[in-house]
Amino acid sequence: MDLTEKIKEFKDLKRMSDELQQMVDELADELKAHMIETNQAIVIIGEYKLSYKEHTRTNIKMKSLKEEHEEIFAKYSYITRYRKLLVN
Repeated sequence: MDLTEKIKEFKDLKRMSDELQQMVDELADELKAHMIETNQAIVIIGEYKLSYKEHTRTNIKMKSLKEEHEEIFAKYSYITRYRKLLVN
């Protein structure tokens, strides 16, 4: 298989993957809606256990920290490098 065929197959599979992800997201939304409507954080149905609970997380306003406390930002920040494949 030449590179052009590989790119075409990649794009086709990516499109299918996106469509499947949309279907998964829609089903997840339906399950979450059911749990909200019935006011349940945990549902056990046969061998399946659904959990839809609130979680919290603490974030840092990086832009503000950098502007207001540049020395602290510099001390604790780091850069990661990676490569990303884009196919258009």
